[in-house]
Amino acid sequence: MYRYIYDEFTQDKRFEKDLLNIENRLTDLGIAGKIVRMALFRNVQEMVRDEIRHGTTGVIAVGNDETVHKVIDVISGTDVVLGIIPLGGPNELARMLGVPDGVAACDVLSARIIEKIDVGIVNGKRFLTSLSVSKFCSELTCDGTYRVTPDVEGHLEVRNLAGDASRNERISDPTDGRLETVIRVGVKHGWFGRRRMCESVLPLTQLAIRSEKPIAITADGEEMIGTRFDIGIEPSVIRVISGRGRKF
Repeated sequence: MYRYIYDEFTQDKRFEKDLLNIENRLTDLGIAGKIVRMALFRNVQEMVRDEIRHGTTGVIAVGNDETVHKVIDVISGTDVVLGIIPLGGPNELARMLGVPDGVAACDVLSARIIEKIDVGIVNGKRFLTSLSVSKFCSELTCDGTYRVTPDVEGHLEVRNLAGDASRNERISDPTDGRLETVIRVGVKHGWFGRRRMCESVLPLTQLAIRSEKPIAITADGEEMIGTRFDIGIEPSVIRVISGRGRKF
């Protein structure tokens, strides 16, 4: 039985018609279920845990990328299936999973194509898409065997399920048990010393960042500040419903 977790912002009147169409379509498909609404003073993770204790087999996040990020910690490592009905935005995660916006997502849920995907973990906190560090020049230990320290400030991105659509990049594979680590730095080139971006891509399972001064990293849109970050991967811990148009 599915539980539909409505993000708080979906209560806005502009989503009223969309939700009505979605609920009608779910009923037509025979997959309607209990609706649980997020609220300012309710602990979202405890709310989802309670639904799992009561026997739900699927948690459907109705909202945007942030809605999904709120529930992944609870369902990781369980037999509960994660589904998405994208509303509002941004919905980059749903796009990569091949799930269309609004009522069309109901047919994807009904088809029930399930993928087991990995999640990244940084200092004990899970992330589904990627983490990034701007102006990166800290020491990076890769798989516990070698170290990399950029000579100049660059950009670090650790991808589980991510890619830059504006650059037509392929999406990193969240089923391969590895994190795609991308380091970009500007390298002087030519007589005039102009810098061009050079990129290194490392498939890794463990990373350690060490910095003399506090730095900020952003994981799934949430900022963390510190001098030590230990990053790893948990393979195949989330069962997610994807569409035929998934990008990986």
